[in-house]
Amino acid sequence: MISQKVSDARPRPCHVVTGLIPAALPGDSAAKAALLINPPVYDVQYWAEWSQPYGLLRIGALLGKLGYKRRELFDFMEASGARRTVSKRRIGPDESFAEKDTPAPGARPYVLQKGAEELRLQKHHFGRSWPDFDAWLDDHGYTRDNPPDEVWISATMTYWWESVRDLIARLRRRWGYDKPTIILGGIYPTLAPEHAARFTRPDLVVVGEVAEANDLWPDLSLYETPPSYAIVTPARGCPYNCAYCAQHAINAGRRRVEYRPVDDILAEMHYAQDTYGIKDFAYYADFLLWDHEQHFQKLLEATIADGHFYRLYAPEGLDVRHLSRSQRLLDLLKEANLQRLYLPCESINEQHLAGLNRRHVTLDQFVAAAQMAERAGFSLRHMDVNAFVLYGLPGEKIDDVVKTIMFVSEVVGSVIPMLFTPVPSTQVYSDHLPYFQSRGWDERLEMLNGKLYPFLELNEGSVADYVDLQRLMYTLNAHYRSRSFQLFGDTLVAQRFRENMRNGFEEFVSSYAQGVPDSVVAPEDEEGSP
Repeated sequence: MISQKVSDARPRPCHVVTGLIPAALPGDSAAKAALLINPPVYDVQYWAEWSQPYGLLRIGALLGKLGYKRRELFDFMEASGARRTVSKRRIGPDESFAEKDTPAPGARPYVLQKGAEELRLQKHHFGRSWPDFDAWLDDHGYTRDNPPDEVWISATMTYWWESVRDLIARLRRRWGYDKPTIILGGIYPTLAPEHAARFTRPDLVVVGEVAEANDLWPDLSLYETPPSYAIVTPARGCPYNCAYCAQHAINAGRRRVEYRPVDDILAEMHYAQDTYGIKDFAYYADFLLWDHEQHFQKLLEATIADGHFYRLYAPEGLDVRHLSRSQRLLDLLKEANLQRLYLPCESINEQHLAGLNRRHVTLDQFVAAAQMAERAGFSLRHMDVNAFVLYGLPGEKIDDVVKTIMFVSEVVGSVIPMLFTPVPSTQVYSDHLPYFQSRGWDERLEMLNGKLYPFLELNEGSVADYVDLQRLMYTLNAHYRSRSFQLFGDTLVAQRFRENMRNGFEEFVSSYAQGVPDSVVAPEDEEGSP
């Protein structure tokens, strides 16, 4: 069970609220100081490429609009350098940093087991350290005797909840319970509000959106060092309801896609470039291509026409159903300088996809989108066009995953592995809730992290099989002279490779797999030469 040592003596309740109107919070805005925090990440792996807390930055913009006297941001995950990396340090799977700063020496790993096999994965604290945070607070005058009026915390993945617990406990240890008011918002408290209230104990758990902040530009001035990129949200909402996706809960059940005006989006990009020199812009939206002729396509056309230089990104991928219907759209993406194209394939087993309520996409659409992307000028087999493969789902067959990997590699040449995470509020999570409860994972949400293979026991694959799936993807992604190897290509090498996989050569190799028997090893002469 999860320790509640820090929260046991709490003198006042935690309130769960749906939505929040910041102007309704007590106190005069003109006299208030607000501290905004993006917590560290506890995980076995972390990709920091697009880690900017754009929702929190919009809250910061709203507080500025309301006239707050003081606003500061501490972003544990602020990336540095051209490769946008963050620091990391080993921690143990069950360690809490509510009352200590550094991990115990020799932090043990997670040990995943199935049958006689096991896999060891080391957990890390990603981001700036707790002592760094304490020193920053002191340097900015937030001493033990001078707390801010409000602390706004943004929490994203549900399986990263532990760092939120530790952060709030440390804030309570520094300032007590009377002040500041601690407000927790974001994806985690929206999807698991009761969990957040019980185990992290802020003053307010905010479920859903802060509507006033929805269409504000993220306030990048809150960073002491100007960021090298910006995240832009052109739209919100999705018409589909995939069994593994939580967007309906995040967006209060919204099925209608709502777009911001093109002029406003472009003005935001202009401002970021003119003020901070930003050229890299990542578009994040629940469904970017819905009714694209009237919205996203017009944004691309305006971006091309305005004369500014941009590098555009869509890290969450673009729907192949809509891409495959519009060569014009793909031509515009290329002309607007989209850097890489990410296509969801997920599985070639269409029956499996139908079970996940993904009937609206087909393999034909995936292949057509890839071919049209190539006609638009994107290079296949060069990581210009990439495909997501989703694996680790309950009940999947290893053969289906292997076939999907090989198919995707043949079509586009670059496979992006996506380990499946069951997310609270989704159909997949609800369907398997008794399985999670029997293991205590409805409370230990960190164990639902896809990188820990939560459905390993339910699937046919062994530990070695799932490690080999990743090896296969990375092997097929390897580039030499700007291309990856094409298993089903026309070269003699590809042809002979396929022939040798089915002509009995496997038996020849297998006969030597255990080594050469001693009886056939030639003895050496007295001087050591054969």
